Amino acid sequence: MWPIRSALFVPAHRRDWVAKAIRVSPGAVVLDIEDSVPPQFKPQAMDHLKSEIAELREAGVGAFVRIQPLHDGTVAEIAAAVTDGLTAIVPPKVASPDEIRRLHDLLSYAEGRASVAHGSVGILPLPETAQGMYDAYGLARASTRVRGIHGALSGPVSGDFARAFGFRATAGGEEQLYLASKMVLDSRAGGAMYPIAGIFGTPQDDLPAVEKLIRRARDIGYTGVAVMHPTHVPIANAVFRPTPEEVAYFTGLLAAFEAAEKAGLGAVSYQGAMVDYAMLPLAREVLAEAARNR
Repeated sequence: MWPIRSALFVPAHRRDWVAKAIRVSPGAVVLDIEDSVPPQFKPQAMDHLKSEIAELREAGVGAFVRIQPLHDGTVAEIAAAVTDGLTAIVPPKVASPDEIRRLHDLLSYAEGRASVAHGSVGILPLPETAQGMYDAYGLARASTRVRGIHGALSGPVSGDFARAFGFRATAGGEEQLYLASKMVLDSRAGGAMYPIAGIFGTPQDDLPAVEKLIRRARDIGYTGVAVMHPTHVPIANAVFRPTPEEVAYFTGLLAAFEAAEKAGLGAVSYQGAMVDYAMLPLAREVLAEAARNR
């Protein structure tokens, strides 16, 4: 299932919204029991999780659950979420690797109780604290379950990341480039190869602005994005899908290199540039991604 290119947030207490989310073909749905759920509806949201995850599994869509910040009630939240089809837990406002290790253990226990394969549930830490952002590498290394650090790119209306870091989001986004790049590097260096960026803070109907943020996330190195509105999912899917031009370029590159190897060469001039073995993994990755999206 990884990399997951698009994930759509859905408040878990809105049971009927899951079917609507499936119709726009996200790679995953983030069933939220944190910020988008009023306190009085959180028990209802938890009660819906297993049936919602089953519906997503049947549709071939990944299921993330964003829990509340780790606290005494986390055991109940994890028990409500862990079932066949749960792809990952998204813990918000993470500050330390110890929190990830504790979550790892809670998941192991819940997997055993639910007869779910041990280690099958991943973790996508949301380091919405200054401490967590500073030690995102430690978060990534804290558990083999960590699939990627969950960063964020924000439009003019900024959220938890901006408040914790202290920046004021602008349309240009220069103030966020260091943090966004750090999250990607820390994630990969820590062995979590699928960093995801939340796309927040833009008007939901300003699709060009949304696309700009998604493209920025891709170019910085995120392998997917989480979005807040169904209309943003097709944009994310398209941005992360190789273009016909890219497919043609890399297909030709591999063919040219194969011919060069047969001639005993380890490098070849292709469309005016010298190409050697270092370029081949990227070419194969792009073509594999294109094949998955046929």
